[in-house]
This record gives sequence, C-alpha cells and structure tokens, in this order.
Amino acid sequence: MDEVDDILINNQVVDDEEDDEEMLSGLENDSKQDLEGNDDGGEDEEDDDDDDEDDDDDEDEREEDDEQEDDDGEDDAARMDKTATPTNGHQHDEQKAAAAAAAAGGAGDSGDAVTKIGSEDVKLSDVDGGVGSREASSSTHEASANGEVYEYYKHMLHAAQIADSYNIYPTAAIPIQTHVNALAVSRGLKYLFLGGSDGYIRKYDLLNTLEGKLSLTILQKHSLAESIQNAGILQSYWENEIPQKKSEMKLSANKTDYEPKVSPVHSLEVQSECLFILSGLQNGGITMQGVRYMEGSIAHYFKGRNGHTQIVNILRLNGQEDRLLSGSWDKRLLEWDLQTGDIVNEFKKSRSELSSLEMRPLYSSVDVSGNVNSGKENENADDDMDSLFGDEDEDEKQDAGNEPVETGDGSNGEENKEQISEESLNIVYDESVFMTSGLNGSVHIWDRRMTQSPALSLERGAGVPPWCLSACWGVDGDHVYAGRRNACVEQFDLKMPSKPILNLKLPSISGPVSCVKAMPNNKHLLCASRDNIRLYNVEIAVDASNSTTKSSKVPFLIVPGHHGGIISNLYLDPTSRFIISTSGNRGWQGNSTDTTLIYDIDLE
Repeated sequence: MDEVDDILINNQVVDDEEDDEEMLSGLENDSKQDLEGNDDGGEDEEDDDDDDEDDDDDEDEREEDDEQEDDDGEDDAARMDKTATPTNGHQHDEQKAAAAAAAAGGAGDSGDAVTKIGSEDVKLSDVDGGVGSREASSSTHEASANGEVYEYYKHMLHAAQIADSYNIYPTAAIPIQTHVNALAVSRGLKYLFLGGSDGYIRKYDLLNTLEGKLSLTILQKHSLAESIQNAGILQSYWENEIPQKKSEMKLSANKTDYEPKVSPVHSLEVQSECLFILSGLQNGGITMQGVRYMEGSIAHYFKGRNGHTQIVNILRLNGQEDRLLSGSWDKRLLEWDLQTGDIVNEFKKSRSELSSLEMRPLYSSVDVSGNVNSGKENENADDDMDSLFGDEDEDEKQDAGNEPVETGDGSNGEENKEQISEESLNIVYDESVFMTSGLNGSVHIWDRRMTQSPALSLERGAGVPPWCLSACWGVDGDHVYAGRRNACVEQFDLKMPSKPILNLKLPSISGPVSCVKAMPNNKHLLCASRDNIRLYNVEIAVDASNSTTKSSKVPFLIVPGHHGGIISNLYLDPTSRFIISTSGNRGWQGNSTDTTLIYDIDLE
C-alpha cells in the first residue's frame, strides 16, 4: 500500500507540473496573440464603431509607452555597465547592478551614482533629499537661526542701554520651602538651576515658565501680587552629594546601596550648553556634575591638598569656560584649570570671608594694572589735589606701570569686542580685572596678572558699619556699588578710589542691603533689602547731592513682588528682558520668603 501511495503521489506531482507548464505556455500564447491583435487592430478593424477604435488607440498608446520605457531602461543599464553590450540574458543582472549602485550612492558616496530623470543624467547628490544636501541644508539653517538669535540679543541689549527707565513687574513664582542660596541659567534661558540649603539642586524649564505653560494654584496666588500667574516647571532634582571614601560609606543591609552625604548648596555655575554644572560644598570641595548626560552624577571632585577648607560660596567660569574662580569662607580666592583639575593661581591677602565676585565690564577707561596697594597710598594723599580725571602723580604712576601693551581701558584689543558672546549668548567681560567684596565691608579690585595682592582696595566711608553682602560694577566699568548694613549703597569711582563719591540712602526701615545689580543704561541700580526691591535712579541722587536745595523727587521706585526676607541673588538676563530674584540667607543670618520670583522688564 505504501508503494502504491508513493506512485500515486509522484504521478500527481508530475501531473501538477505538466498542468503548470501548460498554463504558462497558454498564457504566453494568449499574450502573444493579444499583442499581434493589437498591432493589426488598427488595419483590420477600420470599419468598426467609434468606441472600439478609441479602445484600440488607447491600448496602442499604452503599448508604445511600455516599449519606450523598456528602451530607456536598456539605455540606462548600458550606461551603468560600459564594459559589455547588454544582451537579453544580461539585462536583468545589469538592472539589478544599476539599482544596487544607486542605493549605495544614496546611502554612502552619492557622488558616483547616476540616475536618469526624463532625458537628463542627474547625480543623486543634486537631487533634493540626498544625504549631503540634507546635512548642508541642516547646518546652514542652524547657522542662520543662531545668527538671527545673536542679532536679536544685540538689538535688545542696545535698546536696554538707551532706555530712559524700566518698568519691572513679577509674572512667575517658584515656591520653595527652603533658603535658595545660588542660581544658574543656561544658554538662551533654557534651564534654571536653583541650589537650596536643604542640599538639593533643582532644574526648571525656564522657557516654558516664561511662556506661562503652567499656572499657580489659588492657594499659591493668595499671598502674591496680582500680576503673578505663572508657576515654575520643575523637571528634575538631585542631591548635592559630597564624595566619600569607600571606607567611610554607610552601606545598607544588602551591601550594595549606601547613604549619600549631602551638603547645602552654597554656589552654582553651569556650562552654557549644560554639559556640566559646578557646585560648592560645605567641606571646601567643588563637584562637577553631569546635566545633559548622566544627570546628577559626579564627574570630578576639585579638592586637593591646597584646596578650600571651608564653605565654597563663590563660583565663576571664564568666557571660554575652561577656567574657574572660587571663593570661600576660608578667605582664599583660587583659580582652577578645568582641563587638568589643578590650581593655577591663588590671589593672596584677602582679609575677610568673600561674599561676592564680579568681572569688570568692557571698555573701562581706568587702568588698574599699575595701582597695586594704591588704596593705602591714597589714604595718605592730599584729598584737595584729587580731581575727576586723576592728578598728575596718578598719571605718572599709571604711565610707569603701563609699559606692557595690555591694558584694562579697552584701547588695546578691547574696542572690537562685542558685548554679547555669539557662542554662549552671555555678556562678555574684561576678565583681566575682577572685583570682590567681603563680610568685613572691604571691596577689592584684582588684576589677574598680579596675584600677590589686590590692585585696589576701596575703603568704606565714615560712619558706615563693616559689612557688605553684595557689590557690583557699574556698566561703564569705572564705578563700583557696595550694599551696606545701614540701609545705604556706596558708590566708588576708580579714578578716586580713596573714598566713596556718593551715598545712596534708602529708608531706614528697609534694613540692610543684601543684593545690588546695575542696569544697562548706567542710570539705574537695583537695591534689594529686607522689605522691598527698589529701582534707584542714580542721576537724581547725584543731582541732589550737588544741589544746595533739598529736592522733592523720590530717587527710587519700588519693584512689586518681594517683601519680608533676605534676597540672596539678582539675575539679569543678557537682553535685560527678565530678572530672577531668590531669597535665602546664604548660610549667614536672616529669613527667607520661600519664593523665587521672575520679573518682566518693559523699556520706557
């Protein structure tokens, strides 16, 4: 039976194969007859009706198009393989080779592959959508977009510089139940980083916060100004961890996890593209943490044998973002190389815990390179001989000390610098000179080329208590403003550094001035006290001090929003469109409002 079944199956297979061959041959004969009938249809059926003639004409046209396409395909294959004349047996292989070459050209080197469009030969690199053209178009579009943003930043900064006044009002609030000691903002106001005394670094989506993508709740709005409607959009947060030795770690029961040692955040500085963020620790160390990649993980620990020994409360990156200035409660000021992690400079003879640090703006007209310890010399000089432009002795000293070509007055290499960096979109500073303030009230001007002592020491005026939490440069780079404990701000002129030239008085009820920030028009100054933030008109104060009669003009305007706490930071964006204020005691004394406010600025 098995043999019979096998024979039947084999016969069935043979019959099936014969049927298939007959079917294929029948189809071929039918197709040939159809083609012959179509070729002769126009001659044999001229007397048929009009509908049949139209159908035959359409079939003839389609057949001619097919034949033309076949001829074009053969010509195209012939171009792709010039070594031999194509025959009927090789046409299919040549077409496959042409298709493979075209595909390889589209994915890789598109310059060697050729295709046919109509009757013209076109390279794939010239066709819209090629890899090379897409990359070039993308890079061109990106460069054009960056150029437009850069030009917009310059235009907005120029408009802020020529403005007569500013209208500042709060629009967004970020409630935080801790003291916020530090803030940092990335390129283009993309992200906002806040560091608190609870030991956490918080990352906010600043752009969407400014656009109002999230609103405050009714309870959150209760104690805020009416103009505040938007809430901060928190994206992530992580601990400000202190690196530990393996022997010092407290392991969990499973011996794999450990309890991190967390430090309050006293200072922050972020790279413009958010590649890393730097944080100051309580033990004197500095951590470099990832942001865009491996967020919150520690990439490097700046400590060393000669590093800081106490709280690091000041961090400042240079314009190239490869050097770092750090200040600490141990009265030391260090400069680090981020490429090697080593200390490259130490600025000595700082006499107090440092409270603030700022680079000098461009285009200053005063050179401090030859004025080392001039503060002490000026104390014994004849005050009557001082003038607005400096006396002859000062000019002689400066001329004697300015034999090198590089100066700080912007006359050698600084006049062509733009005030905003095209790469980072941040304000460009004269990094050869910077200013620091101390808790004892001292204000020092440093020259980075001379690290043994400050170039200038600006001493406080008579009757001013020894205290200074914040100091800032004027926009011209020739003046310095220092906030004092007795509700006043002292203005110094580097041409006459022996004493302050003006005392900007605030109401005595306002309390100590914890933060100051100069506006770009060189007329207004933001002064933050315990009760309010005030926009002080310096020109009115100067006119009142020079006048013999008492002026009735109030020299300041109150900025709504803040009330009842210590302001730890005032951030002004490079275009002067927004201000960010944080509240915290920075590890010293005072209470916090537990709210970070974001303000809009209208030019007037």
